[in-house]
Amino acid sequence: MPIRITGLNSGLDTEAIISALVSSYSYKTNKYKKAQTKLSWKQDAWKTLNTKVYSFYTSLDSLRFSKNYNLKSTKVSDSTKATVTASSSAPNGTQKLNILKVAQAGYLTGGKLDDSTTTGTTLAELGYTGGNGTITLTKGDGTKKTIEVSQGTTVNSFINSLKEAGVNASYDDINKRIFVSSKDTGKDNDFTLTGGNVDGANALTKLGLNVKSDATDATYKTYMQYYGDGTDAGITAKVNEAIKIYQDAQAAYKKASAENSNLSAAYGYASAYSAMKEAFKKSGLNTTQQEELTKLLQMSATDRAKSVVTSDGTIYTAETSDADGNTIFSYGEGDNKKYIKSVNTFTDTNGNSYTHTDVDGTKLIKDGKEYTATGEKDADGNATYKDADGNVVSIKVNTSYYATTATEEETNYYQITDADGNTYAQDDTLLYVDKSGNKYYEENGKLIQTTGEKADDGTWVKSANAKEVSFDADKKAKAKQTVYNQGAELSDVVTGTKAYTSLAESAQKKMSLSDDEMSTYLSTLTTNIGTVNSYENGTDTLGDDSNYTREKVIANIQSAYRTGGSTAVTAEVNKYAQIISDNKTAMTDSQKIMDDNQVLADIAAMEDGDEKTKAIESFVSQVKTVQDITTNPSVEYNIDAKKIDGCDSKITLNGIEYIGSSNSFSINGLNITAQVVTGDGDANAISITTATDTQGIYDKIKDFLSQYNSLINEITSLYNADSAKGYEPLTDDEKDAMSDTEVEKWEQKIKDSLLRRDDNLESLMSAMTSAMSGAVEVNGKKMYLSNFGIKTLGYLNAPANQQNAYHIDGDEDDANSSGNTDKLMTAITNDPDTVINFMQGLADNLYKSVHTKMQSSPLSSIYTVYNDKEMASEYSDYTDLIKKWEEKLQDKEDYYYKKFSSMETALSKLNSQTSSLSGLFGG
Repeated sequence: MPIRITGLNSGLDTEAIISALVSSYSYKTNKYKKAQTKLSWKQDAWKTLNTKVYSFYTSLDSLRFSKNYNLKSTKVSDSTKATVTASSSAPNGTQKLNILKVAQAGYLTGGKLDDSTTTGTTLAELGYTGGNGTITLTKGDGTKKTIEVSQGTTVNSFINSLKEAGVNASYDDINKRIFVSSKDTGKDNDFTLTGGNVDGANALTKLGLNVKSDATDATYKTYMQYYGDGTDAGITAKVNEAIKIYQDAQAAYKKASAENSNLSAAYGYASAYSAMKEAFKKSGLNTTQQEELTKLLQMSATDRAKSVVTSDGTIYTAETSDADGNTIFSYGEGDNKKYIKSVNTFTDTNGNSYTHTDVDGTKLIKDGKEYTATGEKDADGNATYKDADGNVVSIKVNTSYYATTATEEETNYYQITDADGNTYAQDDTLLYVDKSGNKYYEENGKLIQTTGEKADDGTWVKSANAKEVSFDADKKAKAKQTVYNQGAELSDVVTGTKAYTSLAESAQKKMSLSDDEMSTYLSTLTTNIGTVNSYENGTDTLGDDSNYTREKVIANIQSAYRTGGSTAVTAEVNKYAQIISDNKTAMTDSQKIMDDNQVLADIAAMEDGDEKTKAIESFVSQVKTVQDITTNPSVEYNIDAKKIDGCDSKITLNGIEYIGSSNSFSINGLNITAQVVTGDGDANAISITTATDTQGIYDKIKDFLSQYNSLINEITSLYNADSAKGYEPLTDDEKDAMSDTEVEKWEQKIKDSLLRRDDNLESLMSAMTSAMSGAVEVNGKKMYLSNFGIKTLGYLNAPANQQNAYHIDGDEDDANSSGNTDKLMTAITNDPDTVINFMQGLADNLYKSVHTKMQSSPLSSIYTVYNDKEMASEYSDYTDLIKKWEEKLQDKEDYYYKKFSSMETALSKLNSQTSSLSGLFGG
């Protein structure tokens, strides 16, 4: 604001006079600023409340399902043997548990080394005289790691090599022993240490780790089975033969497994296919209509609304919009792709036409006046729109469809592609923009990054550390855009929703079904179609040599249906059980062959060639080395070393055996941790007793009511807040006249009242209280919260704004109801299913009520219970109004200051002339 010195000649308080003259403009400006501030506070109040409503809404979701109430408690007859917890799916009753084996990690305690041994001691110092040795660490799952040693290898470096190979290892300097253990329990996590050659075996002995055990012997035996006559040729022949056997077994296993996968899934497919065909047979729809309904049922309601269908049943889906906001629908791919354009026209009840100013039609314009969607409809179902003066009009939307073609046309803008394939497209300012939004101007065959602002001389301002992009001249070309050319109007096009509704209504009429029965019919049909499509479109790894590829199974089932309907289909799939059983036997046999030759798995997976030949030669050498190690008298075992082999745990529950690599089992809702072996048989079994956790269910209901009460009390308080009539946000001048405490109290008074008597808040409160007070049908009987001793205190007895809160009779934490009989706990103890079914239904009703209030509309976003879009639009409108009136105020002030300045200039001249005349007359 400029500094003005006024009234020097006139003696007038010009600023005060002008301020008074423009006060009406100042009033308008401040009025809109206060309204915008108040709106901003209201937005904040709603955002805070909406966060709480949404949090409560999401918490309700889990309460809608009975499994979340099915809380269970367990007791174990001997908790020193096992610990057990139960999930909601665990059956009530007593079960017998035997622990036959506890899972164990593999442990190797090395033999005692010389007293002088430290981590820095070398193998040579331990008495090793061999050359370069190799030691093999083999895991229980067959994976191997080779560790190389020499006379210079230290105890510490060897321990580090063991750790890198995947086991725990350490040296105990007090007891002078090396300790090695597997990282996890279970047979597959166990390990063995064996010599990769004689030197390696001798090195293990010097380290105190060459120990005999079942696992060690088994490792050597896996190689010795191929030794044969001991010649290279003899061993090679046995290895090649074993590789072929392994590969054949692997192929047979995969084939049998894939066939069983297809046949097992075929049961569901056959059932769904028969049910689908029978359902269509009853519908009265012809083949084309059946295919059309099948496609529409696979689409969501939203996708159906975004698609159109022609009379021949072809479904076009929404792809994009043209420059005018009209939706373009497409069908097909590539050169065969076809298009349809939808064009909406808007007319009121008098036939006047309106044009839309946005893509979704929430704003219309007529004769320069803008109308905004209210989100409501008139009695005839037409959307209503309102102008700035509050005038409401009903708008009917008419949609026409046109055959459309798509062509690629050059624009007036250029596109540049750099050497890395990055593109830069020219915008309306003729700058080039990359995919990150950075802008560039073109200069001397380069793109130079700019801030997007121009200097005084009209050139673009270069960015700090500007990026420069070089490009070839032929990589600059006119950008292209897709243009959709409207053709003839189509009269045979309807929306996917309308086509779906028409087909469904036709079928419903033919079958004489009620609305509920038709809903069930369509839901079941949709499920069956999904099952059929999932199977028919599933991946199949089988070749033509199998009789049970998906293609052949599908053909057989469909042929059976055509021949004899559902009965023939059942007869067809009944053959599969024996085939599956035979395949399982073949898989077991194949798996044993692969297990026996697992050491050759890597070689068997190789393609024939030099690499495979060298791998076989290396394996033959290993076989000979193992023979040498096991028969060489120089290789000694450490008799004071001990290896405990890792093993799986084994339990029986109700006589059924379970095996696992850890001691934890999850069986039919029970989470069992085995701790100590019990032995087999009923005499050694421990009992697990599972029962409904009544206290857990009670606490869950209590927590739900606490959350509800907290929210509904706040909503009630906000709705019934004291009026702040006469209070408006303060201007800066008004704040300056008050203390900080007074300003804070003044503004808080307004903020506390912002949602008072708010329509949206009342609607939400009504929906929630209605859902809570409504009936829930359980086993044909209508029940209410009061049946379980859960009631409100009523308007007369409840504290202020807590009349909608619920209290549980007998709740010791609630002073208002603790003295009453506890009906809820009694009901949970005697009939938990009824309580759970009721609470599930109540939560579902409340969830749906809140969900309805949180749906999106032209005025509100999804998951909001207030008109956030409308408020944002109003806030923007206020910004425009404030700017407009501030400009008017400034213009008016400038106008008056010019007038008064002219007056001051005139008075100055007059005073000067008067002074001159006085001088002439000697005054």
